[in-house]
Amino acid sequence: MAPGAYPVYEALDETAATARVMQTLRRAVALDEDSLAARWALGRAALAMGDGEAAADALGPLTEGARRNPLLYDDALTAFSHGWRPAEVVALYEAVPPPQWTSAVSDTVALAYLDVVTGGQGDRGTRGQGEGETKQLLEQVRELRPGDLYANYHLWMQARQDGDLGAAAAYSETLTYFPLEAIDPGDERLLDYVAEAILALLEDGLWDRDKTLNVVSFLVWQHNGATGVERLLEQLTERYPTEPEWPFYLAELYHRRGDLDHAEAAYQQVLAVDPEYAQAYLCIGMLYETRAEGETGE
Repeated sequence: MAPGAYPVYEALDETAATARVMQTLRRAVALDEDSLAARWALGRAALAMGDGEAAADALGPLTEGARRNPLLYDDALTAFSHGWRPAEVVALYEAVPPPQWTSAVSDTVALAYLDVVTGGQGDRGTRGQGEGETKQLLEQVRELRPGDLYANYHLWMQARQDGDLGAAAAYSETLTYFPLEAIDPGDERLLDYVAEAILALLEDGLWDRDKTLNVVSFLVWQHNGATGVERLLEQLTERYPTEPEWPFYLAELYHRRGDLDHAEAAYQQVLAVDPEYAQAYLCIGMLYETRAEGETGE
């Protein structure tokens, strides 16, 4: 999580003053390790700094209190999630589900369940999970995020293998008429899973090319900083080398990030596939103008 992503402390950044604040809070915790106030303040400050591991370390001993305090509960879930401790997210959530449903909490917990299913971020194997346990975890994800593409896709696959045509049809309908939240999650890390599902949906024929293009264009517009979206476009470009739209959207993603060198290379890749792709020429022209303005300082 980038500095400033935690709104309560969005003023904190990598400055000497911030370092002094963190040092003071760490000293307070060292002096009284049982102080809820000191640990909570340190955890919130660490979240604002983008240090999920430090936040999880600070708030970890407060889980009993978090079960009685909704604000502390939410902070602890966030800290465990960004500290890559999915088992602790799940344990806290299953011990005391949040009294008031929020999309932030549901996304956080769903991500933790998906991490347990797959063995962690970046590894999509079902490491150590039996078939029944995997299905149960995916159903819990679906309860938290009814339109989740990854969970619905894998449950659809399982239902087809089991010969449960009714369940398969229900999952298929959700995958076809999904809610916006499915591709616009509160936690962008979920887009790693969304991206994998999108590729599978296209290849299995549940989505056609036009639907996939529409979703990809939305993701490039709204979530161009997400690594999952970038990886999806790289895979689509590689698997469909004669279709210029995929490298075009990849170029757009880089262009929106301000990565002009990679954007230009991807636009040129578009023109190598389709020399008459007019929009690529227009975007290259805009890219050159941006470079020229940067060089002149205008």
